[in-house]
Amino acid sequence: MARTVTLASLRTWARQLSATEGDPNITDAELTALANRHLTEVYDALVDAGPPEYYAATTTITTVAGTTLYALPADFRTLLDVYAQESTFSLRLVHPMRGGERGKFRSPTGAWTCTVEYIPVPPTLVNAGDTFDGVSGWEELIANLMARDVMVKREQDPSIVLGSIGALQARIASRATGRDRGHPQYIADLDAQSSCFPWASTNSNRVAAYRLRAGNLEVYEALTGLP
Repeated sequence: MARTVTLASLRTWARQLSATEGDPNITDAELTALANRHLTEVYDALVDAGPPEYYAATTTITTVAGTTLYALPADFRTLLDVYAQESTFSLRLVHPMRGGERGKFRSPTGAWTCTVEYIPVPPTLVNAGDTFDGVSGWEELIANLMARDVMVKREQDPSIVLGSIGALQARIASRATGRDRGHPQYIADLDAQSSCFPWASTNSNRVAAYRLRAGNLEVYEALTGLP
């Protein structure tokens, strides 16, 4: 279940931690900038702690005959998986093209649909009611980092929040192996899987491989193994 915090709450929290509730020199605009700066830091830590799919988004790409290059979403950060849509209810995992294998593939020859799962960039908080999902109270780290910067600017001793920052960062790191217990303990043999192209007819989705290049997704069919 999501646990969201608003930008207004983060600003109030940072003011309370730094004891600057009545300081007119600490503006909402400054605190908003600090919130967004540290939100990205905490977001990256949470994605690294896993499972990354918690923040995942999905988009679809329909290939055009003779076209290899397709634009990724504007909010793209990290690719998770690419699937060839075989039917309304059937997806087949597409594996990344290995180095030196470009000669085994060709541009798509038809309109094939692919589902792309990816991690988007973190949200940018603009309005007071904009929210961030802190998952399990980790939004507290954002507020403490904001308060630290405010205290340093005011030449106050930030040690009171530094201890909290260290504890919260350690807490996120300690959760890296415990947030998703559903994955297997062993690595799958992708070499065996990527060498097979199990299409049954010319109507099957022929997408066989992909690669990321220059901020775009390249999609390919295989030269061999096709009906």
